[in-house]
Amino acid sequence: MYKFDREAYDRRMEWYRDARFGMFIHWGLYAIPARGEWVRSTEQIPKEDYMKYFEEFNPVDFEPRKWAKAAKEAGMKYAVLTAKHHDGFCMFKSDYAWNWNSVDVGPHRDFCSELKTALEKTDVKFGVYHSVYEWFHPLYLKDPEEYAVKHLIPMLKELITKYEPWTLFT
Repeated sequence: MYKFDREAYDRRMEWYRDARFGMFIHWGLYAIPARGEWVRSTEQIPKEDYMKYFEEFNPVDFEPRKWAKAAKEAGMKYAVLTAKHHDGFCMFKSDYAWNWNSVDVGPHRDFCSELKTALEKTDVKFGVYHSVYEWFHPLYLKDPEEYAVKHLIPMLKELITKYEPWTLFT
């Protein structure tokens, strides 16, 4: 059974209290309709209709070197990118995303890798946000335990391994 460890928590949080200022880059397919990241859920958009955003997604203004430089100049200590949001679309190449990622389709870019590489040239730490939700995965609602074991946990291990070293935001 999990037991909260206040001392361990305080040690992890010490860095945040010192850093205080960072960038959260939170966009994906849901940015196209421009009505919030929960748009598919709140508006009950059918999968077939949501798929058009998959075809349209091409963030040509994502310039990680400029963003890393701006973050550094502003005094930021970290930058976090949404690696996967609730729709399941990954901003990195994943063997667990059934080609539902930005490398295999659309812009054919690994946004996590690009940002991480740009930030490595500064002292701004790299981190990712990864949602445990995945609206389109067939196991997500049917069998959450199987979803976690066969999909979520392997994808998280893949992400952590692929982009290490990085800052763990817990």
